[in-house]
Amino acid sequence: MNSKIDLTPNLFLIGAPKAGTTALAKNISKHSDIFLPKNERSRYFDGITFYDNQKDNPDYSLKEYLLSFRSQLAEKSKYRLDTSALSMYKMESIKHILNLSSNAKFIILLREPVSASLSMHRQRLGYSDTKMREVSSDFMECWDKLYSRGEGLGFPKGCRNKFLFRYDLLYSYEKYIPLIRKIIKKENLFIGFYDDFINNPQELYAELFSFLEIKNINVENEKINKSSILKKSVIFEFIDLISRKSFYVRKKLGITNFGFMRNFRKMYLINKAPRQEVDEKVHRFFKKTNNYLKALKMEIRVK
Repeated sequence: MNSKIDLTPNLFLIGAPKAGTTALAKNISKHSDIFLPKNERSRYFDGITFYDNQKDNPDYSLKEYLLSFRSQLAEKSKYRLDTSALSMYKMESIKHILNLSSNAKFIILLREPVSASLSMHRQRLGYSDTKMREVSSDFMECWDKLYSRGEGLGFPKGCRNKFLFRYDLLYSYEKYIPLIRKIIKKENLFIGFYDDFINNPQELYAELFSFLEIKNINVENEKINKSSILKKSVIFEFIDLISRKSFYVRKKLGITNFGFMRNFRKMYLINKAPRQEVDEKVHRFFKKTNNYLKALKMEIRVK
């Protein structure tokens, strides 16, 4: 491996969560010119959004972060992809990226905010850890807590990742995209839309590869990050808690492999999500966002 080759990441997928970002990253990494490291979610750039308490943020150096991009495949690729999918919410994160890679290219996928909120709510129900699990399987009950969450209340007990439960902030894109477009050069920013990713994927990939100035290839969409709901169970919570303990404790209890947890978890999965009724007030809240998305999409497509 040539140590003199610059292997700094130069392509960043910075948002938005539940808009197809995980699948997009996996799919475009099939291209020989795009390298995605195995531990693609390092939180090196978006940890300031993900963690409430920065003591929870893994304390590793830039040198350690860059080790993920040192490989023969990375050397052969034009782009090295980082998937810090919460970076779009903090201009500090984007400036941090640009300080590292001044001419980096950025990708953003945006999804209609109501469906994105419902998808994020469903994902929160996939956790057995009560700190990461929504307080109710009823979306509207959680939505009605957003006012109190703005005051620091109404979150799951012990929650240390509160932003993930702020559907109002996660999907009010008009708060973030205009600032992002001021910071990132327009020739280095690709904004795509979830409905195109689902309904017209080949067109979206063609536009994306053109933006990256690499060969257009046929990419089949694969759904990667399907959210499954876990039934609330004291037994599962206990087993899950034990599985996160030290190897010595797990060995004593006969829980030493992830296969055991995967199989045990299946007993508590609900693959078919209950139909959620969304009150008109949610649509009213996101009216401004939807108008912004409509105008943004029209502007981009005219160009």
